[in-house]
Amino acid sequence: MLRASNLVSRSSTSFNSREQLIRENVVVSEKGILLLLKWSKSRQDHDYTHQVSLCCSAEPLICPVRAYKHLVSLIPGDKNAPVFALHVNGKLLPLSRSVLLDRFRELIVLIGLDPSVYSFHSLRHGGATLATKAGIPEILLKHHGDWRSDCFQTYIKQASVDMYRVTSAMNYLIGSQF
Repeated sequence: MLRASNLVSRSSTSFNSREQLIRENVVVSEKGILLLLKWSKSRQDHDYTHQVSLCCSAEPLICPVRAYKHLVSLIPGDKNAPVFALHVNGKLLPLSRSVLLDRFRELIVLIGLDPSVYSFHSLRHGGATLATKAGIPEILLKHHGDWRSDCFQTYIKQASVDMYRVTSAMNYLIGSQF
């Protein structure tokens, strides 16, 4: 549920190590990864470090620890290197938002969906919806997504089957009164 601006910059030349994720701010442990975000859209004064925990997964294809270790083995860099970067002509260049978005859309096509209706922001909507369905308390969801307001509530998508539960419960109450 992170914002793209925490991960990558608008262009490879505008990378700012105080705003985007650098390797020093990724702490790997047995249980998972802790991301230390020094800046965000909602916290621009650099006066707060937002901590986001990503737990290990038994499923290798979605395990953030395995993915991160694989990434740094393929693209080595020092502690101040951007987490998302490429080696180009012997230099480590930060991945730009447009490059990451292009790759994201390629993956969307591979799974048979229309890439024009998905963006990085879709991941925030999906994450909020999934966390809600998993029963995560709103206070934790709000913290994890770094929302300072309650706007995240508008991101949560309700399945029509869940919406039927509302009218079903109301019909039950109405029927029990007669």
